[in-house]
Amino acid sequence: MKVKMYIGWMLCLALSGCQLLQPNREVVPVNDALAIKVGEFDPAAYYLRLNELSEDQIFNELELLNLDPELGNNGIKLGLLYAYKKSPVKNPHRAHAAFNRAVITNNPYAKHGMIVALNDQILDGLRWQHKYEDLGSNQEQQQILLQQQIAALKMQLEELTRIEQQLNERN
Repeated sequence: MKVKMYIGWMLCLALSGCQLLQPNREVVPVNDALAIKVGEFDPAAYYLRLNELSEDQIFNELELLNLDPELGNNGIKLGLLYAYKKSPVKNPHRAHAAFNRAVITNNPYAKHGMIVALNDQILDGLRWQHKYEDLGSNQEQQQILLQQQIAALKMQLEELTRIEQQLNERN
């Protein structure tokens, strides 16, 4: 009898243990602020479309966007236009400023995270560019200083050779 009761308890524990575990939950992918719906602005698609435009078309697009940069997604488009590597109007400073304005507006739009990440990358690129320019100007300053020192040493050498010639003439 004890064995049957022991087996019964074990069976009850085993069956009730299944209920203690939580059922599998549906996995929800992490995505951006909003899903892109048909007809909505997609920054990635716009950036890829810039590759298909000629220089004249890019200038026309720039003129249109500059008419009202605060309208809708024009700020983001301007930032992407200035950030585009093959753009004749490429300007990382303006791209960074346009993205900053777009991020600050707090308007929810699709791919908000992508714009923030792109803005951070542009800022990092600008920092490296400034470091490179600073190194270049430091190198130029050092070269100028070395050239001045070389010129001073040449003058001293000429002075010493003149003095040596005068001493040789006296002897």
